Amino acid sequence: MALDPASVRRGAVVIVRLAGDKARPAVVVRSDLLSELSYATVLPITSDLRPGIGMRIDVQPNEDNGLRVPSQVMADWPQTIRLGEIGQTIGHLDRETMRAVTREMAVVLGIGAGQTRS
Repeated sequence: MALDPASVRRGAVVIVRLAGDKARPAVVVRSDLLSELSYATVLPITSDLRPGIGMRIDVQPNEDNGLRVPSQVMADWPQTIRLGEIGQTIGHLDRETMRAVTREMAVVLGIGAGQTRS
């Protein structure tokens, strides 16, 4: 069954298979205004915790996000992938975590004059 593009919403935690990588969770970061597109931008999520590395957002597992172990969103590795590379939705990140994701992505993408990490 094909994935409905409208079901791939910003903040959703989905399972993806990125080129040259294992299946892993990722958070959808594309705008919901683009829900008709056949692709989405995601940030991979890793359980290989790296304290002190910038551009990583810590996420504790809970019922809402569907993660099973402490993890980090890798804002430094945005990927735009076809919906066919997205598997099931396992959860959704909370509003505060998505704010942190958005702030780090602005730094990664150089959005905003004089943008610095906080």
